[in-house]
Amino acid sequence: MFRSTKIKCPFCDAVSLSIVEYKPSLIGYLVVILAMLVFGILSLILLPFLVSLTKTALHRCAKCLNEVKSNSYFGFSSMEDKLVSWQIGKFGIILTRKTLLYMVIVLTGCLAIYVFVLVEERRDH
Repeated sequence: MFRSTKIKCPFCDAVSLSIVEYKPSLIGYLVVILAMLVFGILSLILLPFLVSLTKTALHRCAKCLNEVKSNSYFGFSSMEDKLVSWQIGKFGIILTRKTLLYMVIVLTGCLAIYVFVLVEERRDH
């Protein structure tokens, strides 16, 4: 778990130990749904571990309570800093890496469901 660290707040310039607050992330929900699709009822055993591993630790200033920093076990909280862009002629797309990762995970989940339904449909014939 992430511990309280000594920080300098950019909002009030106070130097203090941070207050740590844990919140579930969207990545955690997506991983849980994917685990339920893959493992079925056995995923109930994995849920506590998956949820605790994908939580984001928010560090807040002890004086003004503003969010100063966020940490994640897998480093996904820092992915918003980088942009990914594609350009074809005059048309271009600019996304954050985190948004791109979410889109890939959702697409992979949808494809997994489609393949599962396709396999079940062929087996019924």
